[in-house]
Amino acid sequence: MKRILLALTFATIIATVTTAQEKQCFTTEMDNEATAKNPDMLRQRHELENFIQQYATVERRNNSVVYVIPIVFHILHNYGGENISDAQVLDQVRILNRDFRRLNADTINIVPAFQGRAADCEIEFRLPSIDPNGNCTNGIDRIQTMLTYSADDNSKLNPWPNDKYFNVWVAHSLENTGAAAYAYYPGAPSSIDGVLCLFTYIGSIGAGNETRSRVLTHEIGHSMNLAHVWGSTNSPGVACGDDNVSDTPETKGWTSCYLSAAVCNPPIVENVQNYMEYSYCDVMFTEGQKTRMRATLNSSVSGRNNLWSPGNLLATGVTQGPQVCAPIADFGISRKLVCENGTVSFHDLSWNSTVSNWNWSFPGGVPSTSTDSAPVVTYPTAGTYSATLVVSNATGSDSITQTSIINVSGPSTSAIPYIESFEDPLSFPGTSGLIINEDNGTTWARVTNAAVSGSASIRINNYTNTAGQLDEWIMPTMDFSNISAPIVMTFYVANAQRNSNSDDRLTFSGSLNCGANWMMRYNKSGAQLATTSSFSSTNFTPNASQWREETISLNPFKLIPNVRFKFSNTSDRGNNTFIDSINITGTLVNVDEMDEIQLGFALYPNPTTESSTVQFKLSGKQSVSLEVKNILGQTISNVLNEEMDGGLHEVKLPTLPKGIYMIDLYTGNKHHVRRLIVS
Repeated sequence: MKRILLALTFATIIATVTTAQEKQCFTTEMDNEATAKNPDMLRQRHELENFIQQYATVERRNNSVVYVIPIVFHILHNYGGENISDAQVLDQVRILNRDFRRLNADTINIVPAFQGRAADCEIEFRLPSIDPNGNCTNGIDRIQTMLTYSADDNSKLNPWPNDKYFNVWVAHSLENTGAAAYAYYPGAPSSIDGVLCLFTYIGSIGAGNETRSRVLTHEIGHSMNLAHVWGSTNSPGVACGDDNVSDTPETKGWTSCYLSAAVCNPPIVENVQNYMEYSYCDVMFTEGQKTRMRATLNSSVSGRNNLWSPGNLLATGVTQGPQVCAPIADFGISRKLVCENGTVSFHDLSWNSTVSNWNWSFPGGVPSTSTDSAPVVTYPTAGTYSATLVVSNATGSDSITQTSIINVSGPSTSAIPYIESFEDPLSFPGTSGLIINEDNGTTWARVTNAAVSGSASIRINNYTNTAGQLDEWIMPTMDFSNISAPIVMTFYVANAQRNSNSDDRLTFSGSLNCGANWMMRYNKSGAQLATTSSFSSTNFTPNASQWREETISLNPFKLIPNVRFKFSNTSDRGNNTFIDSINITGTLVNVDEMDEIQLGFALYPNPTTESSTVQFKLSGKQSVSLEVKNILGQTISNVLNEEMDGGLHEVKLPTLPKGIYMIDLYTGNKHHVRRLIVS
């Protein structure tokens, strides 16, 4: 690095402090780890460095050539907010081209010392219109995967050839929680070459914002062989360093926008506004950085010199520009779990092109077909259902079937007290119970090698599971309609951490409305969840002394007829978690078996399509109250409230819409409940 004395003509400039960078670039750590595993990467870097030094003089004669690079965005998603819009991706491409061509309006803010050094790098990025298989594409590749959570190099699915396309993977979260993105310098294996970035750091619209949108500019700088301005570390502000670029003064690196910084070689002002800084007031590359990037793009290392070649631009469809492609079908749903007669909203998530026509099929649903883009479907009968979508436009069509995606709960199958020891092989997941295992990988399973008593329990194998993977056991439907507080659940848990940083999480939640909303009642992770010391090298299997009993209050679910509970495990690839001996007990409301026989409380017809009649017999004159409640326990009709003589009575209920209702009869100081189904 040349030590150039730069005159500071505006000595009155003061520090402009921006919000500290929320997350950092993780390129240094990832690249160091990769080179340690693959020494050939260092050899290629050495060759590249020699090439850059030799090529610099030639490059100055080629500055009028604009290098156009095909760039593809792989959107890794699980139908959440990380499935960002095409518009957000297009906005990011706009920002890249603005920054690399020095078209950004904020260049007016560049301090005088660097005004003459801010470069138009003459590098542009274009979305391809032809994919590696010769198919029409819009350059946005959408992949549904659980690997979008805690993403790492294993999440880099479907890489396109790195000598033909620049790959960007967009994920929900990264394995290193402090990182916003990371890249590799040239020479990395082709399967991981490119950038992995959080979805909130793409573009300035949607989930992104203007401040975070330049993270990709920074990361692509690394991919074009630029280090951080303070050198090849991830520790700004620690020590003065060099980035092998002639016109970026030596610096410690900055996490705030101190424009008059000159701490390494005062009075030489440091390039705080550089895209390869952490200051978050970055607005420029220098001419020296431009030369280094363009020289890298003329090197054969990682095929960088083929990216912008005329032949590749023709092969990837960049020369032709965008095409109208056939859509690729996909869809999402509002809910996976509903009660009988519950509704599910479907929404089109097809990609690669604009859809003109939709044809849906909903076996077991009402309606059973639809041509709307966002239909709403009712499921009247308990069961598990699939759905199919066919989409088309003038160019072509595509279809997708998602199997067993809608689970409709029927009448309650379990009463209180509830006891589950898992000794019966049919007890898990149980009648009307189900397993949610979205990645079709390791999930909850019954085992017979560990138990509090007997031989069986259920286990989630975090030791081999995927980090960030969520697996749920939704328990059989329970009837709490005649159960009042206190309601207590106990169960035994056994867990060992893999190491002190392992953070496997176990939660227990309940739903009053068939899974539309969940109320968490238990939440433990890491050391709080552990019941014994760490098992670092083997799968944990508990002995009799390594279980702990947990106690949970379920009072919010009192008097509710259709309750769902679930155990949820979020893996951190720690060690195994076991559950055994579940017991739920509550207080039966003021009713006993003899009362029920003498009362003769009945509903007929039940189920019904219109109205129903309540029948009961009183032994003598007493006060009677009759109410109709919905499944949330809310009173929707006060049918009667009066004193009645002894004898047989019949009361006709009002006509009710389709649904499940609780008929509450109060006689004297006794409370009686019956469930009514209107279909």
